[in-house]
Amino acid sequence: MAAAQRCSIVSLVGLLAAGLTLVPVPAASADRVLQTFHAERFVLDLAIAKCRSSECPIEVRLRRANRVIDRVTLPNLASSQRVRAETTDTLWGADAGRRAWATGEEADYVSTAARLLRIAPQTTALLVSQRSGFEHLKRNHLLLVPRAGKLVVAWEAGEGQGPTWSATQIIGSSPDRREIVYFRGFYDFDEDAADRLDAVRLTFHAASARLRETALPTRTMPLYLLNLGIHETVAQAREARSADPYCLTSHWVLDASRFRADASGKAIVGSLYATRAAAEEAARSAKSCLPDVTAAVETWSAAP
Repeated sequence: MAAAQRCSIVSLVGLLAAGLTLVPVPAASADRVLQTFHAERFVLDLAIAKCRSSECPIEVRLRRANRVIDRVTLPNLASSQRVRAETTDTLWGADAGRRAWATGEEADYVSTAARLLRIAPQTTALLVSQRSGFEHLKRNHLLLVPRAGKLVVAWEAGEGQGPTWSATQIIGSSPDRREIVYFRGFYDFDEDAADRLDAVRLTFHAASARLRETALPTRTMPLYLLNLGIHETVAQAREARSADPYCLTSHWVLDASRFRADASGKAIVGSLYATRAAAEEAARSAKSCLPDVTAAVETWSAAP
């Protein structure tokens, strides 16, 4: 028997005698491509790279023909290459009805959604969002632009500490130019403090290959408020939302004076949307779930 083999056996016997459990380390696996997108002369792959131990980088790769010429590793890693498809909704953090790829459970949970869009007449980009964690889910978002044979991160946003939420929504009717609205919110645990929900418009600046942020709403680009009821106090609004958690838990307790100068109370249960169509769809969903609720869609173009 070779000396190396004798040493291995002695080490194994020693570990077992000490009562320690041996955890097998998975061998490195082949790359797994989840989704492929075509952008002019390039191809973009969303993929899980080879795993090392329990860490499997999730990447976007820029490919010309069969050759990868650049790649960007996303902020959250997968714990394996076993994936399952899921559909995004309002709370997920991306446009509702998109396909996302989820791996892991509970603390190891990571889900990734990617959407191709044209942000300028000759510029195609990939908007990628991830959701991860357990109980307190966190999200991050990146816009990747192929430029001069490289993948440029034109914009990136992640959530901070606490009960935060964020989402991206693609808007625009022209196929040659789409824009992104980025929502960010904070659920306040103070019984007398309203939640905070803000939005910015993201516009591509070609010279710098970056997105520029403009606070919304503006006179030319309003937001749409789904008003599910005005209440005298923030505490009463929270009680109303808690009374029907299945139907109302995805909505916010917002400061009524921010949206309406003539508001009869201090707090609104509702949500903000980048388009009237999205707000009206949410109103129909709320009425279907809770037939007695008042669901009004209101245009918000500026602070009162």
